[in-house]
Amino acid sequence: MTTSDLHHRRIFFQARRCVGSPFRHQGRSPEHGMDCVGLIVYVSKSLGLSDFDMVDYKKIPRQKAISRIAREAGFAEKSISEMKPGEVVILRMGKYLEHAAILSDRGIIHACEKFGRVVEHGLDAEWLSRIISVHSFPDFSINIQGTI
Repeated sequence: MTTSDLHHRRIFFQARRCVGSPFRHQGRSPEHGMDCVGLIVYVSKSLGLSDFDMVDYKKIPRQKAISRIAREAGFAEKSISEMKPGEVVILRMGKYLEHAAILSDRGIIHACEKFGRVVEHGLDAEWLSRIISVHSFPDFSINIQGTI
């Protein structure tokens, strides 16, 4: 297993710890709730990958808003064919609405308003068809400690 593999595992395991946390628009903590962007921000900050955050966004953001924010935060875009667990996917949820999730070894982890909490589920053909972009977490300094 490479250092990169360990890094990606740390990301989706940290996201997995949030499964069951309540959904809350603009939330940033597992205890008080989070939305799809909040999950990405929480994982990124808790692992020391990025301090970027943006608040006061609308519940239904402007077209391509999440993709733009991901790029501004230093999340490098990559080919969908090269996606792997531990990366962020931006999904189209209707004509304009975007949604963010973290790929795991089981599918995706995301804060889902419909279910009222952070969930993890498989990535079937319907969910795969919604992926519009894939982003890697910002560069990190290698500091792998603790258990994975």
